[in-house]
Amino acid sequence: MLKVDAHSHVGKGAALWTGQDVVDRMDTMAVDKTIIFPFTEGYFNNDEIMGYVEENPDRLIPFCAVNPWNEREAIDDLEKCFKKGFKGVKLHPTLCGFHLSNKKLVNPIFEVAESYGAVVIVHGSADLYNCPLEFDRMAGRFPKVPLIMAHSGFFWQWELAIEVALENENLYLETSRVPGFETGKIIQKLGGDKVIWGTDGPFCDYEWEFNKIRRYAENEKEFDKIMGGTIMSLLKE
Repeated sequence: MLKVDAHSHVGKGAALWTGQDVVDRMDTMAVDKTIIFPFTEGYFNNDEIMGYVEENPDRLIPFCAVNPWNEREAIDDLEKCFKKGFKGVKLHPTLCGFHLSNKKLVNPIFEVAESYGAVVIVHGSADLYNCPLEFDRMAGRFPKVPLIMAHSGFFWQWELAIEVALENENLYLETSRVPGFETGKIIQKLGGDKVIWGTDGPFCDYEWEFNKIRRYAENEKEFDKIMGGTIMSLLKE
């Protein structure tokens, strides 16, 4: 089974991290593929993403990032990216200052994603902009859109994240930055079909993020699903 990191930034932003940097780090843990998208603060340059993918087409999977406050520009950029072969979009409500469930700003993005069969991954910590109940509302509005909650509502709402994931078939929890105990409970409650491995590259300890799934997965089948099987099924790969 392929090992796929579902969460890595690339380009210039909070760090300088190239596509080759991503691949070099993947090789340290024999990871097969990584989803990459821009750093989600300030100006988003989605054009750089496909350039990185072209350098390593068998290793990197392109996602874009948009700021809903740009409205028409964001929708135009989203459609342009999906037509080029991008597989999904990353949103960061906290950094961009919007509620995930804001109908006026965010519904149009989900509508475009649904029309292209794309995946949406959203920063999912516990602040008011993107707490688990915000995900619950969006998952309910767009049941055909695979929605990934990065960081699983950590740190004080991971239990609520489990609850809303159980209530929404299209909602998945991603494990980057989540400590071991909470990761174990998330896997125990949801199983491999609802949990997705990510590392929030380049920020987290890559080996630790990898090994915590190995430690808490119940068996090899569950490990394979979390480490790549589930995300690849959402991407229809």
